[in-house]
Amino acid sequence: MKVVAEISDSRELFPALAAQSADVLLLDLGMPGMNGFHTAGRISELFPRLKILVLTVTADQSTIRNVIRLGLHGYFTKNTDPKELQNAILKLQDNGFYFEKHLADIIEPLLKDQPAGSAAKDQVAISRREKEIILLTAKELCGKEIAAHLDIAYKTVQRHKENLIRKTGAKNFMGVLIYALSRHILSVEDLNTG
Repeated sequence: MKVVAEISDSRELFPALAAQSADVLLLDLGMPGMNGFHTAGRISELFPRLKILVLTVTADQSTIRNVIRLGLHGYFTKNTDPKELQNAILKLQDNGFYFEKHLADIIEPLLKDQPAGSAAKDQVAISRREKEIILLTAKELCGKEIAAHLDIAYKTVQRHKENLIRKTGAKNFMGVLIYALSRHILSVEDLNTG
């Protein structure tokens, strides 16, 4: 892992992204001179392969709802241990997602805001193996760890993840988790066990 640029002002952000090859952007929604949500959306359009992990001091439903709607790759508060940030970055590199475990209580009510009947009406079939992969990813295991845990090839794990993103219509694996939680394929209690 290597830091390729540090930006303190939004005016420097887009030129730096164009000049530097990067895999992950740690985006402070409160960076001076910008609307964080507008900027995140624009970055996603211009640099679709760049994974965006939001950094913020807040953990309110409105902010998280906007991050989910934008299809960003993770949500991280500035109060969390730096080692947890490093872990999140490594998970993002593995086509996963990240949000702090303590945010589950905030995210669950957001999922209940879905229109009545939407969960059953458009639900796709999720196999037992796919459910295991969603759950293990939610528990912050990377692809290689999931492969070892399930005794399958790493490429098989990646293929399952890609299939889940495609068939759920998600933009990234965070969207797959939201899909699974909102349709009661997984519960918040599942995330907190083991």
